[in-house]
Amino acid sequence: MSRSVETTATDDPMAPAELVPAELVRACHAHHDRLALCDRDHRLSYGQLAEFVQVLQGQLSGDGPVALFGAPGSLLAAAAVTCVIGGRPFVHLDPAMPQAVLTNIVAELGVATIVTCQPPAPDQLPRACRIIDAQTCLDRRPPDGVGPLAAADVRPTDIIYLVATSGTTGRPKCIPVTHDAAWLSYRWRDGFTPYDPSMTVGIYIFAIWEMFRPLRMGAQLQFPGLNDLMSPQALVAFLSRHGIDEMLFTPSFFEKTLGGIDPEIGAALPLRRVVLNGEVVSDRLVAEAKRRLPGTALWNLYSICETHDISITRLDGVPAPAEGVSVGVAMPHLQAVVLDDGDRPCAPGQPGLLHFEGPRMLGPGYVNRPEETEQRFRMLTLDGADRRLYDTGDRGYVTEDGRIHVLGRIAHMLKLRGHSIQTRELTETLAAHLAFGQSIPWVQQVEGPGQVLVVYYTADAAQRARNADAWTLGTDWQRMPQALALALQQVLPRYCIPTWLARLDEIPINPVSGKCDFKALPPVPSEDGGADGAHDLPTLTCAARILGGAARSIDPARSFHDQGGDSLMCVDLILSLEAAYGRPVDFEWALNLPLARLHALLTTEAAASTPPASVRKAGILLTGATGFLGGHVLAEAARHLPEGQVIYCLVRPRTHDPAVRLADRAAALGVPQDRFVIVAGAIEDPRFGLDPATYADLAHRVSSVVHCAATVNLAVDRDRMEAWSQAGIATILQFCRDAGAPLAFSSSTSIFPDRGGPHPEGPATAFEGISGYGAAKIAAERAIAHAGIDALILRLPSLYDLEAPNPKDIYETILQACQRSGRVPQGLCFRMTDVRAAARLLLQSVPEGVTHANLIGDAAVTWPQDAPSLPTIPRAAWLDMAPLTPVERRLLQDAPGTLQADAAYDTATAQRLWSALGPYGQVSDPAALLARRLQPELVPEATTAIPR
Repeated sequence: MSRSVETTATDDPMAPAELVPAELVRACHAHHDRLALCDRDHRLSYGQLAEFVQVLQGQLSGDGPVALFGAPGSLLAAAAVTCVIGGRPFVHLDPAMPQAVLTNIVAELGVATIVTCQPPAPDQLPRACRIIDAQTCLDRRPPDGVGPLAAADVRPTDIIYLVATSGTTGRPKCIPVTHDAAWLSYRWRDGFTPYDPSMTVGIYIFAIWEMFRPLRMGAQLQFPGLNDLMSPQALVAFLSRHGIDEMLFTPSFFEKTLGGIDPEIGAALPLRRVVLNGEVVSDRLVAEAKRRLPGTALWNLYSICETHDISITRLDGVPAPAEGVSVGVAMPHLQAVVLDDGDRPCAPGQPGLLHFEGPRMLGPGYVNRPEETEQRFRMLTLDGADRRLYDTGDRGYVTEDGRIHVLGRIAHMLKLRGHSIQTRELTETLAAHLAFGQSIPWVQQVEGPGQVLVVYYTADAAQRARNADAWTLGTDWQRMPQALALALQQVLPRYCIPTWLARLDEIPINPVSGKCDFKALPPVPSEDGGADGAHDLPTLTCAARILGGAARSIDPARSFHDQGGDSLMCVDLILSLEAAYGRPVDFEWALNLPLARLHALLTTEAAASTPPASVRKAGILLTGATGFLGGHVLAEAARHLPEGQVIYCLVRPRTHDPAVRLADRAAALGVPQDRFVIVAGAIEDPRFGLDPATYADLAHRVSSVVHCAATVNLAVDRDRMEAWSQAGIATILQFCRDAGAPLAFSSSTSIFPDRGGPHPEGPATAFEGISGYGAAKIAAERAIAHAGIDALILRLPSLYDLEAPNPKDIYETILQACQRSGRVPQGLCFRMTDVRAAARLLLQSVPEGVTHANLIGDAAVTWPQDAPSLPTIPRAAWLDMAPLTPVERRLLQDAPGTLQADAAYDTATAQRLWSALGPYGQVSDPAALLARRLQPELVPEATTAIPR
């Protein structure tokens, strides 16, 4: 590392001859053809993982720490394996981290290289760092002459990885973990929870030590998507679909999940083992798990980053005879030491402050934090000997037989749904925004949300006045104001932001200890949950119940997330909404849409009443049939499919009147009703939400798939919209594999910049400033390329129909504004393709393998500078006077390249594929388009029309 970290040397003669890097290399060789890492977008065998490691290692240079940027998934896991095998310490950078936290981690560790496993937002990563794109490495193969994969020579005291804590002040602590501690932990745990190549392990949280355990033994790792995790029903489907043998959960999350698992369903799940970690486990939770998951073994793991693993025990559902659930006996290289407030050892069974010692397991301390290292890694003289102990921050006791009982956190650290919150650091951060005399953060139990973070504070008259001016704080109890929450989000993780602020006249003091009397802190006030008028909406009443307030206190114009709800609380919200509305609820909708908008979406007439699809004829599967492109594909298929075959149209049942809309679209395009069959389903649901028999029949009948569906929602921010848009590609690909059917996929030129080129017909990487829609298309393209099916990836610009323009297309909007204003912006330039040409090519036979093609005409749509009918004016002037909506105007002002999109494209593959259909000039006729839109009376004869 570029900044030194003191490590604890070991004189143990039993130091391992083979550490984790060598074990991972051995697994890659021994299990070459077995699957190692899987998610919605990637499926990597151990052999492919080895190749990726060799390619990425060739890109890394130096010997400092490497930062891995991205959400949990196969690419991030593969990058982590690369670092471990290569002997490079690494740290995970979560894209959800506030900008200040992410920047501080990089600076704290002196990181010079960042491996991106998903596209970062503009300026999200420090410009001074070298950036390596993991997907690019995956698309390459090791250079010729590179020998077999080999592990770096590492010492037991070298750092294997670093963990960045929550960063309650915006400056998180970085905790190094040694190779020795990791190896000792893995070997010890193998005796309790062994792994083998037949197992599939689900990854709930990206705990590095949990990921490497099964990989050493040839098991398969399966990463769920966000919606898989946040809906109990979707999680059950994920466990069943992938045959998950083991998953690790925090107790809070596991409790939420159990609420949605029927015992009969739970008994049929393949889940053999659940490991609970991160919080105290209650007897009630154990009993409920046994009732709902009777065939699943439950293990309680006690681990802390600073010590790696500590202990593990099997939970049998029998109530504990004493207070606190046992977490087992400390592993051989750790010893539990319980001290009282005077640092004196406690007798067996006597509660106190829990510490651990063990030279090979205790980490070296915190990077560049000597004072905090000294505070938590304590040197004490006990029984006449100097001993180095780690203060866990937990209160507990140890019995005569060595069994450890954890009673909970002590005051300087809180646990909130599995997250650790440093109270002193949180108070310091709040002090930069809120005026107070004293401040006490505390976690309260509330009916509905369960745990909520409350900050109790005192304030004099001047401080109250400042808080009222800055944040409109007035009452003794108040929910966190939105403006203050937004300010805190710049430096704090979401879970560190308090839900409630409570102003007290004084902090209650325990007369014996002289410290805060936490039991005397007033509870969160109960509010009348009644609703009235505009607040009489199920979305508001459900959200109020989860958030612990009244419906009238919930703002219908804001999302559940913006009003204090987090992802774990959203699980409860989804269950409540599904009961209230009687239909599945998307996690992203529930968390991020304004609650009034969410109600509107959930109350539109659904296609739930649509009869089950009649799957009796051969045919093709089409998504997006109610859309602009999909409708033309439907019409083209109806004209050219052999008699007796049909188009199965997958239509989301949650949208308004899907059967009616599809029938109207088909009628407008002249498609007879006997040529298509509506299949009510959603691409992001397992098996499209169909019952197994219908799904199997559909897979048997379908010979090819045309995927035209796409999601763009301006109510959801870019990152979430990107994840939402690509959520269904895994289900489509699984169907193609089940059906043995090729795929034709409508991609977009939005994966490229509007200018420059020529842009190639091959794999693409995200560019700076790419839209969420474009990034989602790239992710979908990559998933298709690695799916092992025949596929055509057809990239399309905006699409036009001379007879019926697409009102949602931005260029149709621009042309209409030109016609209505009588002016054209100077330099206007863009590409459009005839939608009928796109439909025809999507329905042609898909070549073997994966084919990328840019179906774009040779000529761009441009308006002559000297055209007499509509004069040109400067773009800025045109934007000022053109009849545009405020949203449209702002969109074009923020992306000025839209009006001069003069990019060039390679089209050789597209021209080769089109050659059997006619002259390539048929795919686009800019002159006819401009004449039709801007001078209707001058429409020329269609000399290059596509024949029907």
